[in-house]
Amino acid sequence: MNRLAGESSSYLKNAAAQPVDWYPWGDEAFEKAKKENKPVLLSIGAVWCHWCHVMAHESWEDSETAHMVNELFVPVKVDRDERPDLDKAYQEAVGMLTGQGGWPLTVFLTPEKEPFYGGTYFPKISMHGMPSFMEVMQAVSKAYKNNPGAISHTVYQLKELMAKAPPKKEAIDEEMPGSVTGDILSSFDTANGGFGRSMKFPYSEILLFLMQRYEDVHDGSVWHAVDKTLRGMAAGGFYDQVGGGFHRYAVDPAWKVPHFEKMLNDNALLLRVYLNAYRLSGAEYFRQVANETNAFVFRCLAREPAGFVSSIDADLQGEEGAYFTWTEADIRSILGDSADAFIRAYHVEPGGNFEAHGKNVLYTPGEHDKSRFAVEKQKLLEARQKRQLPFIDTAVHAGWTALMATSLAMAYNVLGDIRCLDHATKTAGFLMDSMYVDGTLFRIYTDRPSVDGFLDDYACTIEALIELFRTTQQPRYLESAVQLLAACDEKFQDRENGGYFYVQEKDRTPLNMDKPIVDFSVPASNPQMALSLMKLHYYTGDLGYLGRAKELLEIFTAEAAMHPMGCGTYFSALDYYLNRPLEAVVVAGRAEGEGLVRLINSRVDKAVVLLDHGQGRRLPAFEGKAMLDGKPTVYFCSEGACEAPMSDIKKVKAYLSRP
Repeated sequence: MNRLAGESSSYLKNAAAQPVDWYPWGDEAFEKAKKENKPVLLSIGAVWCHWCHVMAHESWEDSETAHMVNELFVPVKVDRDERPDLDKAYQEAVGMLTGQGGWPLTVFLTPEKEPFYGGTYFPKISMHGMPSFMEVMQAVSKAYKNNPGAISHTVYQLKELMAKAPPKKEAIDEEMPGSVTGDILSSFDTANGGFGRSMKFPYSEILLFLMQRYEDVHDGSVWHAVDKTLRGMAAGGFYDQVGGGFHRYAVDPAWKVPHFEKMLNDNALLLRVYLNAYRLSGAEYFRQVANETNAFVFRCLAREPAGFVSSIDADLQGEEGAYFTWTEADIRSILGDSADAFIRAYHVEPGGNFEAHGKNVLYTPGEHDKSRFAVEKQKLLEARQKRQLPFIDTAVHAGWTALMATSLAMAYNVLGDIRCLDHATKTAGFLMDSMYVDGTLFRIYTDRPSVDGFLDDYACTIEALIELFRTTQQPRYLESAVQLLAACDEKFQDRENGGYFYVQEKDRTPLNMDKPIVDFSVPASNPQMALSLMKLHYYTGDLGYLGRAKELLEIFTAEAAMHPMGCGTYFSALDYYLNRPLEAVVVAGRAEGEGLVRLINSRVDKAVVLLDHGQGRRLPAFEGKAMLDGKPTVYFCSEGACEAPMSDIKKVKAYLSRP
């Protein structure tokens, strides 16, 4: 056993029996590298990553390769989900050095932690023009020993390229939401939905922005792009047709064949996407997808009594997708007489329809009713649940868990499933009671909290607390959000130049000065914080929050304009600032008021909702508002203009009718 046996990360523990003499990230490895004048071989991967498994089997578990690694380098292994700060820094470095990126990430470092060469997956034997991993290691070791000047020059050049100049504030461009919408739609795949023409990622944050934009301007071309994309995703193999929920991405433009890992963060965002699509359109298909995804969350991801597992592996016994795919014979034996119609509808082929021989990914282009074949899918699900499970990472990740808590609060509002609210509130309690300790939010929880949280952990948790206040109207959630915001400001805020660093001050180095503006696995934290600050302004009446949000938008506006497909969260925040949310105050007894709050929340995403049920805590928004004739009354205001108060539920529903 190597030094990884005592780590909390499942990914690291799985490598503990490999013959590579792995070190976890820490001073011990780099002190050894200095003492022995060796470079460090850094491998960054994840427990759900298919190509990480391939490289582990080919190289890390191979005694000949392991001997060379141990002889020439000090090997260090990092879990990218546990240490996204290291992954971000070294992904950027390898991208600049080679144009590559992804996992596994293989980086060669000086003993001072400075990268000088790297790549992603290296094969055991040379193929397709790629050198073998052993050839790469020999060349790197030789260069490090024989040409230190060249290594130092590469390190210097990379430092210069990676140096982060503080962004400068620029005036907000009020036309930007409209102009970037055009940029985004220019990459829309009119044939298959989605964006781009090759492998397909869902771009959840872009879809959320487009829906927010449609809610503002009712542009039919915007809705067409959203509608076609959502239907294409949910009809393809990218969506688990049997068990609900989404895989990570599709390897083809038509959403047919996925990379099979199922991630908590992806499903949290996509659940939100389909809930908002149903909220906007009332389309039954989107409600069905949201319900099936919700069922998957509770069946496979929810931990008891609170929290969520992080991921479900793509591989089973070395075969990608084995748990999720089917032979024709499987389907015939399970479905019997109804098999023929199902096989035709889901494109099942005798020889299989993707690279694993004889295996089929189920997809059904053109299908617009998820209740069709419900009985058959339930039989297949019951049969699949008898299979050996792929590896499930049961670690709780604060940011991802908070994302799902937010989505479940929304699911309660839109679908009315009380389980969602119950688990979301318990999860918020778990985050604040078990993972927020002495002013620090921890990123990971296994049997105890570990790894100081990063900016996204704070930003996602603040968002979840605000959403739970909107849903429950319980002040404790708003108070916790303000408390966590103060801790976040102390640890991450750049008081000199503005914005938030990804890494807290005590851990910051020249390599990790990033201030996230681009969405990556989770919403970009700086614009996510801007959104939360604006919501806190509307809920508390404190103008200071609005000013801080505006400053964040001004700081990052130039960078966001350069990367329209990567900045959906920024554009949502900008639109929220320029086109104010619907403000609704409900004046009623508690029980009746909560029903009206849920009604408003079920119909409108971009809304700030407050309930005045006579509680002691008074807010500026309550001033001058009372029940009419003793009846529950709703006050709607938009862009500074207010409607006449409404005490007739029919008028309230009419006002909330969909565009």
